[in-house]
Amino acid sequence: MLIANPIYDTVFKYLMENIDIAKGIISTIIDEEIVTIDFKARESVFKGQKELTLTVYHLDFIAKIRRKEGGFKNVLIELQKSNLPYDILRFRRYVGEQYKKVDEILLDDGTVSKEPLPIITIYFLGFYISNTLPGVIKVDRRYIDVLAGKEIEEQNDFIEQLTHDSYVIQIPGLQLQMKTQLEWVLSIFKQENFIEEDSRRLKAYEYEPKDELMRAILRQLEKAAGDKELLRTLELEEMAEREYENAFGEIQRKMMKQEKAIIEKDKALEEKDKALGEKDKYIRELLEKLDSKK
Repeated sequence: MLIANPIYDTVFKYLMENIDIAKGIISTIIDEEIVTIDFKARESVFKGQKELTLTVYHLDFIAKIRRKEGGFKNVLIELQKSNLPYDILRFRRYVGEQYKKVDEILLDDGTVSKEPLPIITIYFLGFYISNTLPGVIKVDRRYIDVLAGKEIEEQNDFIEQLTHDSYVIQIPGLQLQMKTQLEWVLSIFKQENFIEEDSRRLKAYEYEPKDELMRAILRQLEKAAGDKELLRTLELEEMAEREYENAFGEIQRKMMKQEKAIIEKDKALEEKDKALGEKDKYIRELLEKLDSKK
C-alpha cells in the first residue's frame, strides 16, 4: 500500500484532522478511554522567499476521559511534532503559554464552563534526544507522600492544573514487534520503504491492518498519497524547512547551547548552595557539641 509520510506536518495534520482517527491514536498512546474529543488547531508561520511558507501546527484537543477508577476528567491534550532539534525551545514556550489560558468546556447540560484544564503533552520527534533512551517514553506524574514514603491515590485540582504528564516518541528509535495496538499505530511513522531515492514523501506500508482504526488511518494516508495538491505542498514544506535552517538554524543552535549553559550553571549553583548548607549544618552541630562539653 502506498501512503503519504506523516513525518511531514502537512500529512500529520491531514491525518489528525479526522476526529475519529485522532481519538483512536491519542487514546492508544495515553492508554485511556476517550469519551469525547474536540479539535482545535493553532499554527505559526515562517514566510520564506517567493511562495515558500513553513507552517508549524500545534494540534490541541479538549478531551473527556473516563477514569479507570471511575468518573470522568476533562484534559487539554497537546500534540506537537518536529523534525528540528531546536524546536524544543518552541515546545517549552508553547506549553508555558497554555498554562496562562482558560479553556471552554461544553458541559452535559449544554452550558459552557471556563476553567484551566490539566495538560497532557505528546511529542513526535523526527530526531533523537538521546540514543540511549527508548523510542516511546512516558513521563508519569504521580502523587507521593514524601514523609510516609507511599503513593497517594487522591488527586487535587490545584496540582493537576500546575503539572502535567508527557509522552515523548523518538521516531528514529522505534523498534516495533507489532504485538500491541500502540506498535501498530506507531508503525506508520517508521522511516523506511521510500518510493523515491531522494524523497521521503511517499512510502510503501508493508503490514496488513488488523483492526478498523488501522484501516481508517491507512485509508487517510493512502488518500493523501494520491492528492497532487497535497504532494506539491510537501515539496514546499521541504524547501521551506531547508530555507529556515539556512536562515535561523545556526542562531537557534547557539540559543540552545546558551540555555543549556544557563541551566547547567543554575544546577551548579544549587549544588554549591546545598554543599554550603550542609557545611553550615555541620558547623552548627559541632558548636552545639562544644557547648554541651563546656
